[in-house]
Amino acid sequence: MSSIRDLGSKINSLKNMQKVMRAMNMISSIKLRKLNQFQDSLTIFTKAVNNQAADAAAALSDIASPAVTGFEEVSRIHVVLFTGDKGLCGTHNSSVQRALEKFMAENRKKTTQVEITAIGNKGIKFCKRKEYEIFQQSEIGERIFTQNQLKIFSDNMVMRFLGGTVQQIFTMGNTYYSTLRQETEVQQLLPLKLPGKGNGNEVSRVPFYVEPEGLELAEAVSRRFVYFKLQSVLLHSYLSEHSARMTAMENATSNSEDLIQKYVSMQNHARQAAITNELIEIISGKEAL
Repeated sequence: MSSIRDLGSKINSLKNMQKVMRAMNMISSIKLRKLNQFQDSLTIFTKAVNNQAADAAAALSDIASPAVTGFEEVSRIHVVLFTGDKGLCGTHNSSVQRALEKFMAENRKKTTQVEITAIGNKGIKFCKRKEYEIFQQSEIGERIFTQNQLKIFSDNMVMRFLGGTVQQIFTMGNTYYSTLRQETEVQQLLPLKLPGKGNGNEVSRVPFYVEPEGLELAEAVSRRFVYFKLQSVLLHSYLSEHSARMTAMENATSNSEDLIQKYVSMQNHARQAAITNELIEIISGKEAL
C-alpha cells in the first residue's frame, strides 16, 4: 500500500507542476506575441544600422581613428553577454554560455585578456562561477535594464575603446528568426568593418568630405552604432528567451502528461496486486479453518 501512496503523491506533484508549466507557457506566449509585432521593424532597423555603420567606415577610412583603423595589437577584448534572468527556457542560456566558454578558450591561447559586460543573471552567475572578469553587470528584466542603463553601459564601453583600454568590442547573444529557430551569434561592434571586408568582395574606397571633423565624427558614429546595436541584440534576446521558454514548457507539459499516464498505470497494477493478495489471504484462511 505504501507504493500506491508514493505513486499517488508523484501523480499529484506532477499535476501541480503542470499547472506551473502551463502558466509559464501562457505568460511567455503573451509576451512573445507582444514583442513579435516588432520583429519586422527590428529586422529593418538592424539592417539600416549595419548599412549606416559600413557607409561611415568607408567614409572615414582615411581618418586615423581606432574606430575605423583598429589597433595594431589586440591585448584586451570587451564582450557584451546577453542571457536571461531565469532558467526553464531550453538552451537559451546554455548555448550562450558555451559560446562564451569557447571564445574565452580561443583567446586564452592567444594570451588575450577578456572583460565582460554581463546582462542577465544567468550570465552573471556563470561568469562568477568560471571566475571570468566582469566589468559591469545588470539583470535583463525590462523594468530593471532600462534604455538609460543601456546607454550608460554603451558609453562606458566606447570610452574604454577610444581610450585604448580595450582594442575590440563584441556582442554575444541569441538572434531570433522564428519560434523554432534562434541562433547564438558573436558580432564585432568595434572597430567598424568596411563593407565587404573579409569576404573577398571589398569595395573600392571613394574619397569623402566629412563634417564635422573626421575624428569627432568617428567618435559620434561609434557611440551611436554601439548603442543601437546593443538595443537590437537586447530585443533579439528578449524574443529568443520567451520563444525558447514557450517551446520548453510545451514539451515539458507533454512529457509530464506521459509520465502521469505511466504512474497511473503503475498505480492501477499495484492496487490490483494488493487486492489479489488480500483475496488469496482470505481464501487461504477459510480453507485452513
